[in-house]
This record gives sequence, C-alpha cells and structure tokens, in this order.
Amino acid sequence: MFGITSDNKRIELPVQIEKTNDYACVIVSKDLDYSYIRQVEADFFGIVADTSDSGYLVLPRGVGNQDYSLFYFNRQKENFESRIAESNMPFFGIKTEQQTVLAIVTGMPYDYTLNISLKNGKYRIYPVFKLDGESPYEDLKIEYFYLTGDDANYSGIARRYRRYKLDKGEIVPLSVRMQTSEALRYAADSVMIRIRCGWKPAPPQVLHQTPENEPPMHVACDFNRVGNLLDELKTQGVDKAEICLVGWNVKGHDGRWPQAFPVCQELGGEETLKQLILKAQKLGYQITCHTNHTDQYEIADCYNPENTRRNRVGKPVINANGWSGGEMFDLCPEIGLKQAEQVLPKVADLGFRGIHYIDVLGTVYPRKCYHPAHFVNSKKAVECAKKMCIRAKELFGGISSEGAYDFLAPYLDYGLYISYSRETGGLCHKPIPFWQLVYHGTVLSNPYTDTVNSSFKDKNIQLKLIEYGGRPTFYFYSAFMDNGNNWMGAVDAKCDNETELAASVSKIKQSYEEYKKLRYLQTEFMEQHEETEENVFVITYSNGAVIKIDYNKGNYELVKEGTKLC
Repeated sequence: MFGITSDNKRIELPVQIEKTNDYACVIVSKDLDYSYIRQVEADFFGIVADTSDSGYLVLPRGVGNQDYSLFYFNRQKENFESRIAESNMPFFGIKTEQQTVLAIVTGMPYDYTLNISLKNGKYRIYPVFKLDGESPYEDLKIEYFYLTGDDANYSGIARRYRRYKLDKGEIVPLSVRMQTSEALRYAADSVMIRIRCGWKPAPPQVLHQTPENEPPMHVACDFNRVGNLLDELKTQGVDKAEICLVGWNVKGHDGRWPQAFPVCQELGGEETLKQLILKAQKLGYQITCHTNHTDQYEIADCYNPENTRRNRVGKPVINANGWSGGEMFDLCPEIGLKQAEQVLPKVADLGFRGIHYIDVLGTVYPRKCYHPAHFVNSKKAVECAKKMCIRAKELFGGISSEGAYDFLAPYLDYGLYISYSRETGGLCHKPIPFWQLVYHGTVLSNPYTDTVNSSFKDKNIQLKLIEYGGRPTFYFYSAFMDNGNNWMGAVDAKCDNETELAASVSKIKQSYEEYKKLRYLQTEFMEQHEETEENVFVITYSNGAVIKIDYNKGNYELVKEGTKLC
C-alpha cells in the first residue's frame, strides 16, 4: 500500500495482513495521519497477468456505459491505463491460468476508483482510495478470496460474493422475505406496469420556473383513463399486475419535486385518485406510485437553497440535466431523508400499497454534502438511503428504485433496471449477468433499460429478459423526451385510444403468459451462467432448473424444470 502525497511523493504505508490458504485481508488503519495524503494506491498483489494469459478480469459497472463484464487479457496488446469510477458493486475478479480471485473492498467501499493498466505486456488492477487530505471514516480494507475447481470462473466468483453477503446477514433469500411480506409475494408473481400520466416539456423550456412562467403540462393518461387500462387488463386475463403511477403528483412527472401535493388536478385530483386506487385493489391489482427525495426544483413550495448539497469547495451541486421542473439541484441526503419522512406518510394515506418506487435512489453513487450545517460523508449518505427504504417498506409494504447499487440491494424489493446499456467496447469485451448471479433470488429485477416493454420489441430483447431472470416490466409513455433521448427506447406502450390500449395490453398479456411458466424461479439463486457455444447460453438455478437461450435460433428451452415450491 502506498500513499501519494499532495506533492506527488510515494510513501509506503503500514499494513495489517491476515492470510490463510484461501483468504487474505489487507488493512490500512484509519488512524494514520492522512492530512498530507492525496490518495492511497492499494496495489498489494502487483502484476495480475500478461497478454498471453487466456484468463480475464470480472469487472463491476461504473459510470458511463460500462456494464458488468469480462475483460480478456489476450485481446489487448497496446499499453493503456483506465479506471472504473463509482463502481456499483465494490469488487473485482481475476481469473488467470494460475489462480482465480474475488477481491471485495470492505473498508471505505464508496470512496475509491478501480485502476486497470497494461504496460510492457503486464497487467495491474488495484483500488485507489481518493482522500485529498481527508481522514477516512473507517479502515481501508480489501478482502481476497481464492477459488478453485468448479468455482474458478465468473459464476463461481459471483457465488462466493453472494455467500459473503449471506454469511454476514446482509441479504436474505426472497423465499424467506416473502413469508412476512404479502406485497413482495404478489410482486414476484406479477408484471410491473408503470404509467407516466403527465409531464411538462423535457428538456425544460423554462430553466428557472415560477407559477407565472411554468410551462403547461401534457396529460397522457389521466386517472379515469388508468381505470380503463385496468379494465382492459382484467378483460384480457392479466390477473396479476403491479401498477405504478408516475407523475400523479403536482404538475406531473418531475414537476415540482420534492413537493408532491396537491395531487395533480389536470389528471383528476385527489378524490379521483383515491377512487382509482380502490378500483385497482378491488380488481386484484397492487397499485403504488413514484416519488423523489433526492432532488429539488426552484418552483417547489419547499425549495430552499440551503438544502442543496455542496461540493468540496462549497458550491451548490446542480444536476447535469435539467428536467421538466427546470434546473435541478441535488438535495443533501440528510435533508432528503427528513423530507421523505414527512411526505411518505401522506402519500401512503392516499391508499397506495405495494412496492413503492423512490426515484434515483438505487442508481446514483452515495452523494457527499460539504454544507457546514449538514455535512454528510459517503457512509452517512448510504445510511440515509437505507433509512428511507426501511420507512417506505413500513408504510407501503415494499420499496423499489432504478438500478440496485450494492449498498441498497439488501433493502430493495425490485430494481427497475439494473444496468442502462449492453454496449461492448473499452473494458467490456463481453457483458455478463454478474449482478443477477449474486442477487437473483434475493431481489426482483429487470436487467436493462431496453428490456422494458420487451414484448413490444424484437425477439432477442425478450430472450435477454429470460436469460437474466428478469421480471417483465412495462412503461406507458416511456418515450416522452422532446429531444428524442429516450433511454428506454423509442418503442412504447400507449393508450391514447381504444385500439392502442387493447394492443398494448395484448403485448403485456403475451409476456405475462410466458412469465407464468418461469416465475417460480424468482425465489431461486442463479448458480451458473455459461456460453456453451457462440450466442448460446445455459443458466442453472439452485433448484436444479436449467434454461438454454439460443440467440442463433431465436428461442429458449426449459431443459430441466427443477423443483417447484408448493
């Protein structure tokens, strides 16, 4: 371990080392003098492999389009240096011809980048803790697990990571959690249907909005129309669906967050919404909604510039993308939690029950706040997110968000999409379902943005949902951006008229019927994923079920059904 000082000197730091035959742990104490240290390079094991090695790195997802991936040593010949910032799982895996290793950053896991380099034919991979003179809030710690035999592959690395989480009690199997959660039991059997009811222009036409200059809201699906959609679902035989209303709040989706009330008048208002909720529940559907407690707009009645989180130099943090409410400011996580604790009970009083959705929470890195009145480090930001999830579960029965960053996965019931993109290139030679190999059977999920509305899209997208063990997820009016940057794709579910409504529900019904054959696997761990030949994948579950996905033929086969729970 080396500390890099503010004047770029490299100094060796004292380390504690624990080691057995299949385990090693390296610790640097938090009690050292870090006032002059810019970063700590945890290059403990040095050279990993060379360019002739047939092995690979198993990499987490970071910022940008990098997905969980395999990076093959023998595909890269030119020198390079790259880094994965903001890893959503604090691990990396190494498979060489000599050994297979899982490394987990278990101390300061939210404050490092993963550096990967090739120089003169030799690879290095190591975490770099970014401190900039700040004392760490806990020891710097990396744990290494050495794997052999049938575990010496990326599936084995994922299984070991899962076992680590299970042994510590950080995750609990769905089969156990469902025993005390009716909402979760229902969710596992149902398809998710999100409905964007209304919105103001996005990107915003007016950056700094007031009640006088606020753009008008587009109504796509008012509460009465949602009721018609429920009737059509029932008519076509979709007996289990979870409905999530997006933009039910004042001025629609991203209208005035963190202000939620009054219920959007343009959609029908509060009494009509309450009647809709009762109707959904009488029809046998769970109905929930979408809230946001991480951002604030100037037009919100509770807007306060002092609630915006500050960066290291004390400046307010503005979201890179303005949304429907105008310029968006990051809320300090501590303030966001306090506001959620006030707003969520009022939302629950409307009658919503099920897997409530809190926007952004599971897809952003822990947000530090340097405001002197409410300083929040990474660890405290994580604690705020966890507390918000726990409170939402108490009120609604469950909690979901985008993504499923590792720190939040144990608290989530459902991830709307785990990754944004399946693009290859850079450090991604081959995408793999690493998150699913770890968390399937403990969290419900949909794998990608493009697997939303999967049955509306081509066969390969539908197969990808099955390959990754996903819960079918649909989004009415997902393509709403005026600039065309619709991250879930241009193919959309709509209900502007009776023909569109019936056709969209028919696509949902198609996916639901397919899902009913496989939904019993949601409570099972994904034990093995392998490409047996080009574009042919075999997935094995903990109950013995085996699924074969053949992209060449455009089909899948349940090769072995496996044990079903009664």
